[in-house]
Amino acid sequence: MQTTKTTRISALLPISLVEEVKKESKLKNIAQSHVVKKALEFWLEHKLARDAKELSEMNFYDLPSENDWLSIQSKIE
Repeated sequence: MQTTKTTRISALLPISLVEEVKKESKLKNIAQSHVVKKALEFWLEHKLARDAKELSEMNFYDLPSENDWLSIQSKIE
């Protein structure tokens, strides 16, 4: 059985957002924290997808060659 670590947070949220969380919680008969957790998981999933897309669009042609790295490292040591 997998266990998940959790922590309690405190956040100041706009009343309109809190009302929507309460409404969703009552509608689906789930805890308000579950609504917030799912929203944050959704946000994180999309953030990771955006970050991955940005990384995939980067080019690394300007990086030093392996031999150049070796010479740089020897100067540092």
